[in-house]
Amino acid sequence: MNLEEKLRQLRRAAEKSSADRELERQLEWLRRRDQTLRPLPAQRVPQGIEHYVEGCVQTNRLGEYFVARQALPFGRPYGKLRVGDVSVSDLGSLEIFLDGGSLPDPTELIYLDTETTGLAGGTGTCAFLIGVGAIEGSDFVVRQFFLRDYPEEKAVLAALAEVLAGYKGLVTFNGKTFDVPLLETRYRLARQRSPFGRMTHLDLLHPARQLWKLRLESCRLTHLEAEVLGVGRTGDVDGSEIPGIYFDYLRSRDARGLQPVFYHNALDIVTLAALTAELARIVRVEAARGVGVGQLDIVAAEECPPGLDLFSLSRIFERAGDRARAARVCRRALDSGLPAALEPRALWHLATQHRRSGEFERAAEIWMEIIRRETDYFLDALEQLAIHAEHRLRDAAAALEFTERALGWLGSNAGAPPRDAVVAQWQAWSKLERRRDLERFRHRQERLKRKTSRSEPALGPLALGGS
Repeated sequence: MNLEEKLRQLRRAAEKSSADRELERQLEWLRRRDQTLRPLPAQRVPQGIEHYVEGCVQTNRLGEYFVARQALPFGRPYGKLRVGDVSVSDLGSLEIFLDGGSLPDPTELIYLDTETTGLAGGTGTCAFLIGVGAIEGSDFVVRQFFLRDYPEEKAVLAALAEVLAGYKGLVTFNGKTFDVPLLETRYRLARQRSPFGRMTHLDLLHPARQLWKLRLESCRLTHLEAEVLGVGRTGDVDGSEIPGIYFDYLRSRDARGLQPVFYHNALDIVTLAALTAELARIVRVEAARGVGVGQLDIVAAEECPPGLDLFSLSRIFERAGDRARAARVCRRALDSGLPAALEPRALWHLATQHRRSGEFERAAEIWMEIIRRETDYFLDALEQLAIHAEHRLRDAAAALEFTERALGWLGSNAGAPPRDAVVAQWQAWSKLERRRDLERFRHRQERLKRKTSRSEPALGPLALGGS
């Protein structure tokens, strides 16, 4: 076989038969037909908020709005408390935080929290979800007013004002700074009267910080919820994500992502009410301790707060002008145990309460303890002892001894403190402050030397002895 014949044979082998070609055409036609008849992927139809949150559309004179409602029975547990504890709590002890105001009965109190389109405030920020909670019969009822779109805002504000009209007191968390000013702005823009002016307003953020910040550092509502109430959230959404979720809803009209936002808001309201009851209980119980035998039954079964909380509560009583309770609670805080770095501060605080109450001998005992330890407030305690000896005991010699000890401490430690415990205090002093301290004690020293040179008779020796 020559070369030409071999090429023809290979060419024939490569060519497909007409039957094969026809079969391929039929298969291609079937593939195309299958693709034509196959249904397109299903498109999810956007669903409104009523498909994901239990509620209804209501109408008032200004239009429609959506409101969700859920009732929590009093017997339902909520961390260490039960929901019903909110209804039986004596909130009178919280008046210490109101600068002369008074809280109404728990049934006349409403709790409010908002979810907004931003945290900057101003006329560009809108509250798209406004939640309120209050006692109704044997339930704690949470209502949530929702803006399905911006034009519904006037109707929502009018509905909220109608609900608030039935209550005398308002509790919020940072509401005096954010929620209430924001809503008042929205009422003004809507040409409606704000319902908040007549209500007693307790912003729980500030009392919570005063009582728990020393121990917990973070006083975010969710952190207090976990640490104070023992409530652990699941399925929640971070507050920083909420504005974006609402904007996504406005673009897509699909409310699926808003369900966790309603859940977050409702939990905030229930937590706010529970924290109010717990804070009132702590203040009430600690105020009753040590008052008299008749009060023992009230506090016998109550748990003792941690030492740091007791010290914080002592400072709360001090700000309220109740020095006797401030001193008593501070002593309990010291007895229960405080961190070593905080003990000098608590001792100084306790001595100050005794001094302001005229209990100078008790104050002097604590000042002596402070200088014995040579910790923070060492110099301040020496100065107070010098004043006590000079002006109350009329013992200029003892006063001079305390003054010279302070000068010796200042003079011998121009570069470094005598003990590690006062390093932070010493380093915090500026050169100007050190010079002023030296000048102040030197001036006192000169005056006391003149007194002692005249041999002024003392009324009696310093009860605690010398330095």
